[in-house]
Amino acid sequence: MKPFTRRSFVTLSVAALAAAGCAPAGLAMPGTGSKTPTSATTTATPPTTAAPASPTSTPSVSETPSSPATTPSAPETTTSPEPPVNPDVLIPGKNHIGAAAEYVYSAKQVQRWLQGKDAPPKKKKIVFLTFDDGPNHQTTPIILDALKDAGVHATFYVVGSMLNDAPELLQREIAEGHSINLHSWSHDYSHLYPGRSANAKRIEEEYLKTLAKVREILGDDFNTEGWRYPGGHMSWNNMKPADKALAKHGVAWVDWNADTADSAPKSRRPSTIDQLVANATMPIRAGYHVAVVLGHDTPDKSLTAKSTPAMIKAYKKAGYTFGVIS
Repeated sequence: MKPFTRRSFVTLSVAALAAAGCAPAGLAMPGTGSKTPTSATTTATPPTTAAPASPTSTPSVSETPSSPATTPSAPETTTSPEPPVNPDVLIPGKNHIGAAAEYVYSAKQVQRWLQGKDAPPKKKKIVFLTFDDGPNHQTTPIILDALKDAGVHATFYVVGSMLNDAPELLQREIAEGHSINLHSWSHDYSHLYPGRSANAKRIEEEYLKTLAKVREILGDDFNTEGWRYPGGHMSWNNMKPADKALAKHGVAWVDWNADTADSAPKSRRPSTIDQLVANATMPIRAGYHVAVVLGHDTPDKSLTAKSTPAMIKAYKKAGYTFGVIS
C-alpha cells in the first residue's frame, strides 16, 4: 500500500461563515466540483460580553487550523546488485563457465531450429561443432588444441563410463569455454533400445548416472539441459516415453543436420581430411543458417581430430559464428 496523508479540516461557525463568506487564513475553500468533507469537527467561538458588533463588522475567528497529520514515509528499500559473473568459473546450474554466456544457446532452442519449429536467425549464421563419445587421451586433446588455437568453442557429449579415465580432460573442456552435455553411460544400443525400441527407464537411469559422475568431477553446481541419444533420436522407435522421462529433468535432446560420417560404415567413411571436411561443411553449400555438426572423439577417430582445424577454417570463411549448446 502507498503511503498517504490525511488533512484536518476546521469548520467555522455558521454565523462566521455567513458573515465572512471566506475561509480562515491558511485554508482554501473547496474548488469547483469538490466535496466538502463530512467528517470535519466544528469548534464554536464562545460568546463575548463586549458590546455587540455592528452589523457591518466582521466577526473574529479564534480557531487556528490544525497541522495536517502525516503518515510516516516507508523506508526506501535498496536492492543489492547481482554479483558479477566470473568468466572463468562454472555458472551454478549450468554446463559452462561465465565466459561462454556470450555464445551459448539452449538445447531446446537448437532442437526447435533443427525440427523446423522455429525459423533460424536471418541475419546470423551459427555453427555448433559437437563431439560425441569422449573424452579420451588419444583424440580429445588434439581437438581441444585446435579449438583453442582458433579461438572457437564446441559442445562435448560425454559418455559416463569414459570419465574415470580422463577426468582432467572434462575439467579442461569446461575451463576452456566449451559446454558439456550427456550422451548416456554405456552407449549400448541393445541395452537402451532393445528390439530397436527405446527403453525409457534405462535411458533415464543412464542420464542420472552420467550426471552424477560429471558432478563428482566438476562439482554439484554442474547441470545441463542437453542430451544426445546414442545413435540419434532419429534412429529408434517408441521415443516419446523416453523424451518425457528426460523432460521431467528439464532436458532436451539434440540431433544434428551435418555429419562428418566418421562413424559410418567403412564403405562410406571418409579417408582423407578433404572428404571429412566436405561432409562436415554441407550446411555451407546448402545455405543453412544453423549447422549442428556431428563428430566423435573416440580413440580411433584420429582423422576427425586432424580435420578439426580445416572444419573451423571453412566455417569462419563462410561467416559463421561458433556457438555451444546448454
